[in-house]
Amino acid sequence: MEKIEYNINAGSAVLIFLTGMGAGIALAGLLTPRSGAATRRIIGRRVDEGTGWVKNKAAAAQDFVRSQADELRDKVKDVAEVIGRG
Repeated sequence: MEKIEYNINAGSAVLIFLTGMGAGIALAGLLTPRSGAATRRIIGRRVDEGTGWVKNKAAAAQDFVRSQADELRDKVKDVAEVIGRG
């Protein structure tokens, strides 16, 4: 059996997740035996939950990038001091 490898970065994973979530919401909206108002409330809640999830992931990614940038800046500063001493 042939082994298949997938190369998916974080941005692609989020896009795939959001696409799946959108498809799930659409199917749920079509297949539920609820009134229109009840379905809209449910969809609204789920969209809010998804929005919160995306915001949390974006904030975590931003914190990670900031910490990496701070670390890199410190390393560059150290190298510049060593070079400056000649």
